[in-house]
Amino acid sequence: MFHRRSMLKWISGALGTASAAVVTLPGGHFLAEALRARRSKAIVQRVARLRDLSPGRPLQVAVVGSRRDAWTLYPEEVIGRVWLVRQPDEADERIGPPPSVAAFTAVCPHLGCTLQLAQPGGQFVCPCHRAEFALDGAPLAEPGRKSHAPRGMDALDCRLVRDSDDDDWWVEVTYEKFEQGLTNKVSKA
Repeated sequence: MFHRRSMLKWISGALGTASAAVVTLPGGHFLAEALRARRSKAIVQRVARLRDLSPGRPLQVAVVGSRRDAWTLYPEEVIGRVWLVRQPDEADERIGPPPSVAAFTAVCPHLGCTLQLAQPGGQFVCPCHRAEFALDGAPLAEPGRKSHAPRGMDALDCRLVRDSDDDDWWVEVTYEKFEQGLTNKVSKA
């Protein structure tokens, strides 16, 4: 036979357990996602045809991929931008080895602003604090002043691959994001 007090104890225990589950389940999911996010988020993507790159003239290309924001998945979104710089080379890629291409993130290593191409000088410039970078990614200092950038532009792994269908050379980049403000290049987890 149930007594009123034992029934109230049972109901309050059930409500307490339900309340704890409401807090614990999302908290556990949050911690599991944080631990899973520690893996590298680098993606490999073909970003441009080699024939679209002119030697010594940087080209900015978008990297498209999926992005997750809490519970929402955005399948095809621009997740970053890359500067490609084809090195001057006299060889014909149809005959000999293809020329080399350098790839850099378009994010300034100082504060994370998007680097732009300075037209007259042929170098990269940060619109936020006017730091300048050479076409090889090295920081340039103005006479009498030190560069604001703690390091050069962040280089990305890049390789040329030949497409089996149309026999064109493509630039394939391993895109990843890096921490800003540090003197060493550290991948964002």
